[in-house]
Amino acid sequence: MKYYIATSIKRAKEHNQIRDALNNLGHKITYDWTLHGSVKNISLERLKEVGEDMIDAIKEADFIVVLLPGGKGTHTELGASIAYNKPVFVHALDANLMKLGDQTCAFYFHRLIKPVNCSLEKGAEFINHELETLFFSSKL
Repeated sequence: MKYYIATSIKRAKEHNQIRDALNNLGHKITYDWTLHGSVKNISLERLKEVGEDMIDAIKEADFIVVLLPGGKGTHTELGASIAYNKPVFVHALDANLMKLGDQTCAFYFHRLIKPVNCSLEKGAEFINHELETLFFSSKL
């Protein structure tokens, strides 16, 4: 299946860790923004191009992975994922983000959101299992 990963550029190492694990399970990333890194200081045209590429990649993906904390665009990517009706797997370094309180976000509790309540190392296997369950049960 095809997927997209949303997180902060500062978390490129974790992005690549989950990307490699998902790829090893046979999944394919739709757009890997870690290959070019930040484009904030290149040009307005490049920013526009990357923004459109990211939204296109979300639209093309079968599922989305969100690693929190994210960057400025992470919640935009989360919103686009929900708007395109994509299953979203959210892994938070701080489990409190997924609890009631000022630190959380209503969108974390949307019906399409599936919390990844395990280590990042085990995250790809968890996601793969959830996808099998999700898509197998939807075909019954």
